[in-house]
Amino acid sequence: MTSTNEMNENIVHYTDEPDEVSGRCECGNKLFKSTVKDGMLYRKCRECGKTKIV
Repeated sequence: MTSTNEMNENIVHYTDEPDEVSGRCECGNKLFKSTVKDGMLYRKCRECGKTKIV
């Protein structure tokens, strides 16, 4: 299970930083780990670790 501190690192809202290329992270990766927490969808890049609330 992911700790609370790890979930709070590097989290941005999709509306603040939308994808430059749809469905891809800024690092170019297209694989994400998705988590639903407190009614929000978190999408974490498997390569760089950046998390967006979609």
